[in-house]
Amino acid sequence: MISPSNADLLSAAKLSSLQRSVKMLVSALAVLLLTGGDRVSAKTPELNGTQLQAKLSDPASGLRDLVSLIEKSMITGEMSPMEDLVDQQLILDRATDGVQVEGASTIKDLFSDSTRQSWQQTGITRDFAGTNFRFLRVRTFKNRAGLLFRSAGENHSLNFYSFTLSEVSPKDYRITDIYTMGLNEYASETLHRTYLHLAASLLGEEGRALTKDNGAFADSLEKVAAVSQLLKAGQWNEVLDACAALPPAVQTDRSILLMRLQAAENYSITSRADVLEDWLKAYPDEMDLPLKLADHYLTQERWDDAERVVNSLLERTGGDARLQLQLGNINYRRDRDKRLMQTAAARN
Repeated sequence: MISPSNADLLSAAKLSSLQRSVKMLVSALAVLLLTGGDRVSAKTPELNGTQLQAKLSDPASGLRDLVSLIEKSMITGEMSPMEDLVDQQLILDRATDGVQVEGASTIKDLFSDSTRQSWQQTGITRDFAGTNFRFLRVRTFKNRAGLLFRSAGENHSLNFYSFTLSEVSPKDYRITDIYTMGLNEYASETLHRTYLHLAASLLGEEGRALTKDNGAFADSLEKVAAVSQLLKAGQWNEVLDACAALPPAVQTDRSILLMRLQAAENYSITSRADVLEDWLKAYPDEMDLPLKLADHYLTQERWDDAERVVNSLLERTGGDARLQLQLGNINYRRDRDKRLMQTAAARN
């Protein structure tokens, strides 16, 4: 019996079906969706921390003007000036590099086309456009230096983003990737996981071997895409039910837990707590989801746990006034509880 080749597996019907699923997945799973920007040459390296500091100190470098442009674009919610700075092709290349199996080029084209279409519809700034977006300092995450910004929005929402940069010509900068502190992950890393799941769906055993779950997520790709559509429609309870019906190995995937968390946050405090406890079982490092966990600990009045996470965030950011305020709130509420307990004990 002759085994089917990867080319046979990539039938037109299957490609069309999976392309629809990928479009929905990219829309739901990509933390930062990017549009615009010219391609940075592969020979143009990212600026390191020393170079970024030097250019910030030099008015003639134009980097301070770039910082001001980013802040203004985000605060006003006018997305295009910021998005035009992003090198989307470089991020896609970083997300899809390293897969050396037959048929990988076809998968890369499918993934890249679907991702670009999603980017055109959504844009990079959906999560922080219209927020109080302020530059803090140069900071290095995962050995890549960038410009660190704080995003503070409605309902006390808080996050931090670091933009890695290349200078394609004097005073002409491009954003080459975006680190989200709330997820401890670059945009290219988020996309890479989705890309591997697609490869596992289309490239047989070689593709399945690329994933940590040996293709379990890929087997549920269309179901996961359906969950993302429920999430987009704001059907929170249905999302939670659909996630619970997925295979156990799929339920612990980061992307699934994040979709479930978004639904739970809009459904009930109890549901949110359940998701975050499940997250910690699957990903014990608190700094993989620090801002959500700090708020979770506060809600549960776990003062020492909340303090630990906020102190770690202060160390990673190099200091921040809003984090200091949060730390003060933790200490105040912990001291207040101690005083109440002492008063109650004295009365007894």
